[in-house]
Amino acid sequence: MNNVLQFRPKCPHVETLADCREALEPLVMKILSEAIGKGYPPAEAAMVVADIADDYILMLSRQLAH
Repeated sequence: MNNVLQFRPKCPHVETLADCREALEPLVMKILSEAIGKGYPPAEAAMVVADIADDYILMLSRQLAH
């Protein structure tokens, strides 16, 4: 958890995050739709996407610590 807290202050301004979300949300929704189409429950598919994103954040925070 400390790694995530160290990484968070380095995130860009809120406006940039909103722009990024606007660009990425349709792509993430497409991934979720495809997973659901393959028979995965919606909540499970969303949790896996969140877990992958969390793993990526942790990896980035480890890189910043070195």
